[in-house]
Amino acid sequence: MTVMFTRQQFDEACREFIHAHQSISSAYEARLSGWSWKEHHTLPGFGYMHRIVTLNWRHPASADTFLEIDDSLDIVDDGTTASHDSPDSLTCHQYVVLSATFRVPAFYFSIHGSSGSPLQLTDIMQTSLLREDVCEGTVATTFAVSHPAMNFPLLSQGEHPTLGTPCWYFHPCETASAVEEIFKESEENSRRPLSWMEAWFIVLSTAVDMQ
Repeated sequence: MTVMFTRQQFDEACREFIHAHQSISSAYEARLSGWSWKEHHTLPGFGYMHRIVTLNWRHPASADTFLEIDDSLDIVDDGTTASHDSPDSLTCHQYVVLSATFRVPAFYFSIHGSSGSPLQLTDIMQTSLLREDVCEGTVATTFAVSHPAMNFPLLSQGEHPTLGTPCWYFHPCETASAVEEIFKESEENSRRPLSWMEAWFIVLSTAVDMQ
């Protein structure tokens, strides 16, 4: 297959991936399990993968140690967002959707505290979801994390393509080339939808702790 998914290829790849990783035989398999396939309740062709995982706060270490906050933007606590001061565990909804623009999988997520309130970006950076080095050298605003050398934000806020709910997502512009690098270094040359999806998860795991 090409480096871009058709809707049918994406659907097939997701369903095959879910089936292939139903059984947990190793710690690696456990990190890829728990996904289910969801369809839009009225419109066909807008399906996506979904799972719910529990996250923790990192050991008290400020995001400021690796993340530069844009001081020109005020982050206002209006009581509707969860606080890092809470010792409670966190609920993370994770989604794999098809990017309509780049025709590759895209990772969307939302994180909520025990009260159901969503986390602000600075707090998200202090959870166990992201690997600690992923935001080194980046600049954070209220709605995005960007690297000076990149044309697109690393992490942005936007609506879930199917649900229409607020989420955070990794920009998929470099996804195809990153996955192709995986294939160049391996003996897998079939580019089957399932193989491509598994290679995509390898790329994703460099930024996200797929616990």
